[in-house]
Amino acid sequence: MKLLYKDKEYEINEGERILEVLKEEIEKSDKEIITCNFNNEIKSLNYIPKEDGTVELLDYTNTEGKRVYVRGIMYVMAMAIQELYNDVQVTINYQLDNSMFCTFEELEITDEVLENIKSKMKEIIEDNLPITKVAMTQEEAEEFYEKEKTLRGILQIDTETKERVSLYYCKDYYNYFYGVMPISTGYMKVFDIVRYSKGFLLRYPSKKNPNKLQEFKDNKKLMSTLQEYEDIHEVLKLNTIYRLNKRVEEDERKRNNTSCRSFT
Repeated sequence: MKLLYKDKEYEINEGERILEVLKEEIEKSDKEIITCNFNNEIKSLNYIPKEDGTVELLDYTNTEGKRVYVRGIMYVMAMAIQELYNDVQVTINYQLDNSMFCTFEELEITDEVLENIKSKMKEIIEDNLPITKVAMTQEEAEEFYEKEKTLRGILQIDTETKERVSLYYCKDYYNYFYGVMPISTGYMKVFDIVRYSKGFLLRYPSKKNPNKLQEFKDNKKLMSTLQEYEDIHEVLKLNTIYRLNKRVEEDERKRNNTSCRSFT
């Protein structure tokens, strides 16, 4: 097989990853390459091509590269929280100016808690731990969640059209994220965690300056609108996709049962 990168052809051996094929190009880049576009699809650097293709290497200044970075830093944050405060659920609510607004359901947000999380995240990033994707069938996923008794990633198996369920593993931690992830924790070096409103912000750089956090531009009106929307969903207990799917499923079941009783 052949790989085309910047008008130059590379031979691909069976089982060889893009990271290995383009190792020299990645290492000599003046920007940190975090993902790639292979035949017009965003792929991990660990992707193993199954056919000839054209590849573009992407860094943080590219929109898709930034998305991969943001997924990665959210994953590292969730992993750090799991290690420090087992069974505490963090909710990533919405985006505010190169930041994600997050809340806890069972843990009081204090300066000490946030500093602990930030320190643990730095430790995980410095260790540059591999992030591995594991795919399961629907049946395997249902057995897995029944055994683990966890909600992490379970929203996938509510979607009947999905034949495969994917989890990302790092050490003993696992979780599900939509889309491509970085291949290791070492890519997400620039971030911060600060208290904000009733929660906290997970901050990351802008595309224009990947090496430094810009000043946060607060938008009180937008925040108020988003918070009102979030409060409604919290009151209705529908503040996650999993809960929404479950409510729809339960209502559908009730309607079917009522129809059956009326018919008989």
